[in-house]
Amino acid sequence: MYKTESFQIKIWLVSLMTIILLMIIVGGLTRLTESGLSMVDWKLFVGTIPPLSDGDWLKVFDDYKQYPEYQIKNVNMTLSEFKYIFWWEYGHRVLGRIIGIIFIVPFVVFALKKYFSKEELLSYLFLLFLGGSQGLIGWWMVKSGLDMNPYVSHIRLAVHLIIAQIILSYIAFLFIKRLSIGNYESKFSSHKSIFIFFNLIIFFTVIYGAFMAGLDAGKSFNTWPKMGDSYIPENLLFLDDRLFGFFDNSVFIHFFHRALAYISFITILYLGLRHLKGISNKYQKLHLLLIISLVFIQLFIGVFVVLSNVQVSLGSIHQIIGTLLFVFTTCYSLKIIKN
Repeated sequence: MYKTESFQIKIWLVSLMTIILLMIIVGGLTRLTESGLSMVDWKLFVGTIPPLSDGDWLKVFDDYKQYPEYQIKNVNMTLSEFKYIFWWEYGHRVLGRIIGIIFIVPFVVFALKKYFSKEELLSYLFLLFLGGSQGLIGWWMVKSGLDMNPYVSHIRLAVHLIIAQIILSYIAFLFIKRLSIGNYESKFSSHKSIFIFFNLIIFFTVIYGAFMAGLDAGKSFNTWPKMGDSYIPENLLFLDDRLFGFFDNSVFIHFFHRALAYISFITILYLGLRHLKGISNKYQKLHLLLIISLVFIQLFIGVFVVLSNVQVSLGSIHQIIGTLLFVFTTCYSLKIIKN
């Protein structure tokens, strides 16, 4: 491939990564500001123009009033307050459409010019499938809060978030493949297996982070390192007299999210102390150092998120760092698996 063609594809991939990261940030803020149910319909092609006149705003607000979130939670909401939550969800949906355009148009042009190998073409078609599915998953998530219960399903929220982060990670990996950074070493017998274990821990930490957000579980305990008055809180394994509740018990979800963070910290610390000096590829070493740094930062910010009773700005920063950690970790895993 000519240098010009490769450069154009790199710019395209960087543009996609940037706007998808922005999409995840706006999505997180949409959840933190409880704005996700302000748009009660899904119009793929004709829902781009927002309300422009007072009449348009009253019509959209009246539509919102027909659903449980207004009737149960926000019955005293003013039009001005509704506009605030509307713009967050509107921006999130518009970004989704922009991502579709930024992906599809250059992809078709590059494909017609035969810039891609057969393997690359399949990779980008897979991304197209994931992106299209993500739009449907997003609406599937929103619909869960338009029924009798005025809350978005935390499980559907987790699916929506993890698919977004997988898409971002895969694009980042395709970008890294185009850089001249050499192969990553996995000469230590335990390095590959332990790092993949670490990657799985990060994966489940993201899942339980979404559960935390969906159930507002982060507000259940605002103390650290203890949860309330003890390290192991009451009702950890029981929910409404039912045993366990791994996916819907907010106490267990909060406890397990913390536990996963501690396990990830210990695992990456071990990898750094045991293997970092033995890595000769400077890019791989920098990559691993970056991951170690992100784990430290994420754990530090996570503590203040809890202590602040999930302040919106701190919650958003926590999600951004978590997304970057997931992306860099997944790319590292793919690099060592490919060897």
